[in-house]
Amino acid sequence: MNPEVVSILTMAKVIQTAVAPVFLITGIAATLGVLSNRLARITDRARLLDRKINTTQDEELKMHFSREMRALLKRSRFIHVAFSMSVLSALLVCAVVMLLFMSHLYSMPLGITLSSCFIAAMVLLIGAFVSLLGEIFLATRSMRRGMIFKDIES
Repeated sequence: MNPEVVSILTMAKVIQTAVAPVFLITGIAATLGVLSNRLARITDRARLLDRKINTTQDEELKMHFSREMRALLKRSRFIHVAFSMSVLSALLVCAVVMLLFMSHLYSMPLGITLSSCFIAAMVLLIGAFVSLLGEIFLATRSMRRGMIFKDIES
């Protein structure tokens, strides 16, 4: 068989192998969209509370708004951690795809490096989801405590 044909066939197998990580990158991108939306809602609410804190004369209401602002800050930290871990995970998955091709093109034995990058990407993704779950728990706890939108009641 022609060596060029063999090379094309093996490259096709490398491309097939790279498809799964590319789908993973797509999933991570969707997660980043969710995280961005959650952070935007937190930011919008924090801006509203900041205006209310600066305009209200009622000290009890100011304390209430300040407590809610602290809860929003905690939530935003969880989102920030999840966002950072997701991006790092996506970068490692990109490295896996790149290393797959390098391994083929340069006949380099990169199995351990590939495995290590993929495992690290999964650990980071797990951490991102745990952080997102923590933020969701904080959000629902705040709602149960009546902190969110209490000022809208009338």
